[in-house]
Amino acid sequence: MKLLFFLLPFSLLVFSACKKLDKDNPIEFKIKAHIPYNDEPISGVKYTIREYRSKKELILSDIEYTDFKLEGYTNASGEAVISFPPKKNMNYRYDITFDYSNLQFASYSGSYSLIRVPTYVPLSRNDQQDFEIRALPHCSIHFKIENENCFDANDKMRFKTFNMDEFPNQSFQYMLDWSNDFTGCAINLENTTNNDMLSGRKLYQIEVTRNGQVTTYIDTFFLQPGIMNEVFLEY
Repeated sequence: MKLLFFLLPFSLLVFSACKKLDKDNPIEFKIKAHIPYNDEPISGVKYTIREYRSKKELILSDIEYTDFKLEGYTNASGEAVISFPPKKNMNYRYDITFDYSNLQFASYSGSYSLIRVPTYVPLSRNDQQDFEIRALPHCSIHFKIENENCFDANDKMRFKTFNMDEFPNQSFQYMLDWSNDFTGCAINLENTTNNDMLSGRKLYQIEVTRNGQVTTYIDTFFLQPGIMNEVFLEY
């Protein structure tokens, strides 16, 4: 009887310590869902935060989920703000999953692509980063290249290009691939159409060789959603 008297309180203390919350160090972050070039908000992006117990970090087969679940959606402004106190016991961890099946644009209606959006992410107790959810509407382009100031048949032009709303951290200096050379005086390319493009700010680095002189310049085209965009490179 004495043995039971001392063991029972000890067991209750251990159980209570596992459930204690770290209210002084909450997990906090924001979610922002939008079209990047005009900041149009996207509502209805669902997030689900779960708690699990695991002694082996990032080994999914060892995860045992608890009953804790926190769910919500981005609002009409395309935002969600999350803050909750995790358990102090470091064996308890948290993750977040995203569901994009019911998202809604504020004004755009049409086809689009999600741009490298997160689906499953472990959450950090000490330095949790915010999430940016980006989507770009589709559009079409009619592409034309013309040498309008020709010197002779040895004229050359080539270019690099990327969509800065698709690749916001891209830089021309790290892009190795140029287009093929376009040579001579005539129109080099005409009536080329692509109906499956991403809208946004399209940057071109253009290199022109004329009379032995090389000139490089940068031009920007804004590809508008849902229409046929006319893109002419004239040099």
